[in-house]
Amino acid sequence: PYLYGVYNNVYREAFVFDCAMEHRPFYLPGDGSMNLQFFHVEDLCRFMERILECKPKQHIFNVGNEESITVRDWAEICYKTVGTTPKWVEIHEEIEQRNYFSFYNYEYALDVTAQKEIMSQTKSLTEGLKEAYQWYRDNQSDVNRKPYIEYIENVFSK
Repeated sequence: PYLYGVYNNVYREAFVFDCAMEHRPFYLPGDGSMNLQFFHVEDLCRFMERILECKPKQHIFNVGNEESITVRDWAEICYKTVGTTPKWVEIHEEIEQRNYFSFYNYEYALDVTAQKEIMSQTKSLTEGLKEAYQWYRDNQSDVNRKPYIEYIENVFSK
């Protein structure tokens, strides 16, 4: 899954936060129905602690939030976290979405049943994104920005 949370220097949720803070429309790949799976970095650390405590016989685990979320729903949570409402622009053209969006054009869903047997609870995506946004507001220079907004302005806003 995609790791997220405080101290994340990858320009994923930070990109959406930037769009929301600037009241920009959000450019969705297709209709925004592609699924993403996330995992909060604190949950990853807690899971490693649980492995050390429990010493399970199984040594390989899929980790992640049990539920996947669509791109549209994820971006909407990011906008709500900032306090704005997104306006959507759907991109159905054959354009590499990594030019204007922070994820590659593929989805998968990991089976995290074994993880849940050791650690049943994970942080909600809404709460994790709230924490990520609070950190990002004060640490924007620590994130490795990508030129998504510039691409959008140059290609789609003409």
